[in-house]
Order: sequence, then structure tokens, then C-alpha cells
Amino acid sequence: MANKVEKSKPGYTEGAEFRFLGNLFGALMASAGLLAGIMVQERSFDYWLEDIVSLALLAITMRGMIKSALDLAGDSIFYEDQKKQVLEALAKHDEMNEKMANEFDTQMPRLTAKPKYSEEEVLNAVSQRIAQKREDAVKKNKLVN
Repeated sequence: MANKVEKSKPGYTEGAEFRFLGNLFGALMASAGLLAGIMVQERSFDYWLEDIVSLALLAITMRGMIKSALDLAGDSIFYEDQKKQVLEALAKHDEMNEKMANEFDTQMPRLTAKPKYSEEEVLNAVSQRIAQKREDAVKKNKLVN
């Protein structure tokens, strides 16, 4: 009972590819048995009873092969549906990210551009800082002594 419930739910069937290949191999073996049988040698369907085992095996494996082929077709249809859903979800997610990025850009203040200093301005600022540190060091030394 539980197996029927599991089979009725949509999705992938377990091992449908292997079942198809197994049934295909079985059908080939049954066909080889029929080719070596009396019906082919005598070229008449009157001897079908002599080859009943090969006929039964061929019928069973062909039934299984058709069933597993339909399972594979259903799996490919299910896969395509899932693929569409995933692509739609990714498109929605990308749209949401774009929208949030645009909102984030409008809410956040922009940084001002870096000021461009000339070489002379940089050298003057550095020399003033060195002079200031020398003065501070001299003042500290006087207080310490």
C-alpha cells in the first residue's frame, strides 16, 4: 500500500534508466531465443508452443520496457517543469536584488570625491607637521627636565 502512495506522487522514479536498459537487454535475449527457435527454423507460427518460453519472456520484457520508457518520459517532463520553475524563481530573485540595490543606492549618501592635492601642497603640509612635532617634542623635554 505504501509503495502505491510513493509511486503516485509526482517526481522522479528511482532507477528508471536501469530498468529500461535491463528490459532492453532481456528483450534482446528473448529475441535471440526466438531466432534460434523452431518457429524461425520452420518459418511457421504453427510451432508457437515450442517457443512459448521465449515468447513469454519477450512479452514480459517488452511490457517492462514500455513501462520504464513511459516513466523516463514522465521524468523528462517533470524535469522540464522543474527547470521552468527554477528559472522563474531565479528571474524573480534577480529582479528583487536589482530593486533592493536601487533602493539602497538612493538611501545611502554618496561619498565626496577625493581632493586632489598638488606636490607643493603635500610637501608644505608634511613640513608643517614635522615642525609642529619638533615643537611639541621640545616642549615635552623642557617640562621633563
